[in-house]
Amino acid sequence: MAWRMLLGLTMPRSVLLVSTCALILSCAAAPGAKVSAPPQSEASPLPPSSAASTPSSANAGEPAAGSSQEGAHQLAVEAIACWLGGVWSDAEGVDQETRAANAQRRCQTLVRDVYGSYDEARYERLRALDAVEVSELKRRILAAPGAGALAQPLSTFIDLVADAERETANARRAGDRVKKDIDGERVGTSLTVDEAAAVEPLSEAKAFEALLKSDVGELSHEARAVAMLSAMDRMETARGLTKHLKVYAIERPMTALFAAPGADVPRDAHQSLKGGAWLSYLTTVASAAGHPVPKSARSPQDRELLAWGGVLDGLADKLRLEAGQISEAPELKRVAEAVVRRLDIEYRASEASLVHGPGPVGAAAPVATHL
Repeated sequence: MAWRMLLGLTMPRSVLLVSTCALILSCAAAPGAKVSAPPQSEASPLPPSSAASTPSSANAGEPAAGSSQEGAHQLAVEAIACWLGGVWSDAEGVDQETRAANAQRRCQTLVRDVYGSYDEARYERLRALDAVEVSELKRRILAAPGAGALAQPLSTFIDLVADAERETANARRAGDRVKKDIDGERVGTSLTVDEAAAVEPLSEAKAFEALLKSDVGELSHEARAVAMLSAMDRMETARGLTKHLKVYAIERPMTALFAAPGADVPRDAHQSLKGGAWLSYLTTVASAAGHPVPKSARSPQDRELLAWGGVLDGLADKLRLEAGQISEAPELKRVAEAVVRRLDIEYRASEASLVHGPGPVGAAAPVATHL
């Protein structure tokens, strides 16, 4: 996803992706089962953890049935892989056509590993980051072997990731409404109304900031790595939005990650940006990320592509540091390292092509993209 954004190769997103009910919830149900739970009402954002209702009596006091087969830490990473959905699938190199099925499979595996057997209702609730189900999932993970001294940091880690993914989901849903307006898919709706409504969810990043800055002991590197994957997903949300909404989508994460200065943009979505404001802001972020746009790149399109890629490669730089400190056991390390390798390779190919002209035969080349 992120590296395809860099080269402009990402296919248009499904309407349901993260915006429908937590990142990557556009997967179909298991074969022979009903379709996954529909997204929440567009007018209703995903609730925070504290807004949970009381779990059903069937959950109360049950042993962690399936968790005896998996360590607590591994189960927590499985949960994160489920919630990151398409981001995780793309990091694994899964193509666009099978990404939804891949994300679905991971969440189904999580349900079986934690609860001992597959339960469609639990699957749907976990995909939607239902706060009650997340709480029950966490209880069972902490009862699994190997929790021990990790119990408290694991508990905090799971809560932080779930909150950040809900926040990302709300931003994605708001962004998708605007993109549908732009594409002419939403009959009878107003682009300016949806743009105005999108400002708040796109601008919200409190849970992201909490995850990025959290101290969860030996899991802190993992928390920061997940935050960086979430930041890449925020950039995917920004792609295809109107320019001032692009700024809202990435501004707070970029400030938290790179200490990039805030953008001088109107907070009223009905007001237009000054000419060049988005490009100016993006190039500033790229510089803060350690990858300034080369002066030899002159056209606005080339400068925008290189700035976009520079921000992503700045994320790769930070992710590389965190991945180096992650335990060898969880799959998160492998996924993080895969992201870093792809971003590095594709950014360098893009930079070489845009600044120095086409490279050797077979080298990746950027494609004009709607950023």
